[in-house]
Amino acid sequence: MDMTMFRNYLKIGIRNLWKYKSGTVINVIGLSTGIAAFLLITLTIRYDLNFDKHFEDIDQLYRVTVKNYSANGELSRHWALASAGHADRLKEDYSNIENSARIYMSSFPDLTYKEKTFPKEQVVFTSEDFFSIFSFNFIKGNNENVFPDLYSIVLTESTAIKIFGNDWKDKNIIGRSIELASQKTKAPFKVTAVIEDMPDQQHFHFDYLAPIRFLELDFDEDAMNRIGGNYNWLTYIKVSESTNIQELEDQINNQFWDKYIGAFDDGTMARDYYDFYLQPVTDIHTKSNLNGEVERNTPMRLLQIFGVIGVLLLLIACINYMNISTSHYSRRMKEVGVRKVVGAYKTALVKQFLIESMLITFISIPFCLSLVYFAIPQMNRYLEINLVFNLLDEPGLLLLLFLVIIIVSIIAGLYPALFLSKISLISTLKGEQKFSDRWKFRSILVTFQYCVTIGLIFSIVIIENQLQFIRKSDPGYNRENVIRMNLPRGFNKELFKNDLLSNPNILKASYSSRIPTGRLNDYWGARHFRGDSLVNTDFRLSVVSVDPDFMDTYEIELVAGENFRDNMLTVLDWDTVVSSYYIINEAASKALGYQNANEVLNEKIKYGITQGRIIGVVEDFHFESLHNEIEPMLFIYQENFRGLSAKISSNNIQESLDHIEETFAKYESATSVQYNFVDELFERQYLKEKISANLIKVFASIAILISCLGLIGLVGFTIETKLKEIGVRKILGASPANIWHMISNDFLTLVIVASIVSLPVMFYLMNEWLNAFQYRVDISMLNIILPILAALLITLATISYQLINATRVNPVECLKDE
Repeated sequence: MDMTMFRNYLKIGIRNLWKYKSGTVINVIGLSTGIAAFLLITLTIRYDLNFDKHFEDIDQLYRVTVKNYSANGELSRHWALASAGHADRLKEDYSNIENSARIYMSSFPDLTYKEKTFPKEQVVFTSEDFFSIFSFNFIKGNNENVFPDLYSIVLTESTAIKIFGNDWKDKNIIGRSIELASQKTKAPFKVTAVIEDMPDQQHFHFDYLAPIRFLELDFDEDAMNRIGGNYNWLTYIKVSESTNIQELEDQINNQFWDKYIGAFDDGTMARDYYDFYLQPVTDIHTKSNLNGEVERNTPMRLLQIFGVIGVLLLLIACINYMNISTSHYSRRMKEVGVRKVVGAYKTALVKQFLIESMLITFISIPFCLSLVYFAIPQMNRYLEINLVFNLLDEPGLLLLLFLVIIIVSIIAGLYPALFLSKISLISTLKGEQKFSDRWKFRSILVTFQYCVTIGLIFSIVIIENQLQFIRKSDPGYNRENVIRMNLPRGFNKELFKNDLLSNPNILKASYSSRIPTGRLNDYWGARHFRGDSLVNTDFRLSVVSVDPDFMDTYEIELVAGENFRDNMLTVLDWDTVVSSYYIINEAASKALGYQNANEVLNEKIKYGITQGRIIGVVEDFHFESLHNEIEPMLFIYQENFRGLSAKISSNNIQESLDHIEETFAKYESATSVQYNFVDELFERQYLKEKISANLIKVFASIAILISCLGLIGLVGFTIETKLKEIGVRKILGASPANIWHMISNDFLTLVIVASIVSLPVMFYLMNEWLNAFQYRVDISMLNIILPILAALLITLATISYQLINATRVNPVECLKDE
């Protein structure tokens, strides 16, 4: 094609786009919206897939995770964390492991610099090898001597600004002291380095890093070197480049547990209860949902779903263009005929229509980009991510956009080009319209649009039903108007609690190590007595430390026995077995072999370093989310906690909060109290599902919009092909209702066909999604009927205006050429 012909095609294309303004506008809206949705989904998927890939030698980095098995061989827990002693021993024993590092995250000391106090800051304790495994950019200092002594600390740029001010770089802060106050120790730490803030696309984020040797002042030697249990340590290894990771993992599992634990007291082997899994760091964000995950991950399945939705939206936009373009064919028949008379070949006509398609696509791009730039800040705020869209700085995005333009132009324009170029010369000049086969193909295209739309509506109905079920379900405890706060170390807990309860608006208060909506991550090891014999439990029995007011504060029902009394306090002593009392839930009672809760009372248990009897059984309740089955639980009364739950009056919420803040200030003037409402924490458990549901709603709305635009085009096409039939029917006495039924019947049939095709597939997919919940709704017949009704109503609403015009047509105008 020479430039003269190209310019000619371009001029004609521009004239036709201007001539058929309504079709042009509809196509531009459809294509710009569809491409914008596709780009936004692509950016979101790319964001999640690029997690942790900025680290050097990322393919050699692995997280050490631990699998726990019950006595019957079933997987009990898969931990994202390891024991304290794993990191050093793995490096010592296996030459393929170049470096190992452990990280302790459960330390929240108060930080003080001069007159400023920063309470409960998360200080991460690790070794210098951490900086050899993970590559960080140092602004001040370097990774060769990060922790020169026990009292060293590394800051991120944000924390340097928070502590020392925006001009921290001019103050030479290296060597300055920050005081850390932990439960047992208070000491000045010297700033030895400042690193850049950790990128958003990283599976962990820390603000302060200190040497792990400091923990030896708080922990004993056994706690720092424990091999089994105590899963509180993020553990990473860097392997040599040639390592076969599966062979290394098998070798470790075959040797490690026998070497360091061997057999338990009852003769069972540790290797039957533990396994290591070496997880690639690049898999953590999208392929991991283990116990003790540091941050919220995004399942790969969700990304795949959104990827499919993005492609479907793009296809719907292309189909929409096909329908609009072919609906105008009767207006362009004579143009095509004249071109053929003067010698135009089929290829020339195809080129003409493809260039028009490309023109439409190019015109759509500025509107598309405007939508993307407008939507990105909203998505970032809503999803709490940091999407960036800069075509000039990212050649890959520019190439993607160019490919999208070419592919969309070809897909959207090829069928209309072939359709219009195949019109016979005689038919065009006579004005005949015989395209029944091509009408069938367009029906298939519209049916596909309906399938996508109905499927998305169906998924919205199911997701909303499940979320409503979660909101309305009774978790077995009362979460309304209960707040949770963490208190600083050294706080006089009992005096604070009593001062709170002196206000009539504070109805109840309780201390506990964990609260409902949390994770049951604590397990000390359980054995129970059968007669005089001590037997290992073949199930996991998680523990929560509480005070006697916990059950009352959360209104958890006792079904047997009694609650804790003040004289039942367990004082832990790691050097000896201490006497204790326990309350368990119904699931634990049944797991121990007692169907009647009263029968388990006074049964003896050895739990960790404690031994005692069961004094009560509480009704089963959902401590964790409805994703998880209710599991056996044990409650123990001991004081190793700083979390306070308080139930406040619903009549004076603000007054109650003011009283809590004032009371807290009496005990801690340097900072204000931080609290959360438990019902908000409950809702946060299902944040992922809510975000997914809202995104699907947005994309479903876009699909409906584009489909409606396509329907407008196809209805126009249908009316044009049946104008003479409409005229004849009107002459023979057909009413507007008869004509309306004749035209709309085809589209309603397509809705039914699309429902038959789409709903079985979506039923299977949504049932699989619901199976991720241990407690879920069933898919009812109403759930199936609603998407069909919605599609029918959308169809009728979309085509009604054009049908009204069709029923008003003058028969003379229709038949004047006959």
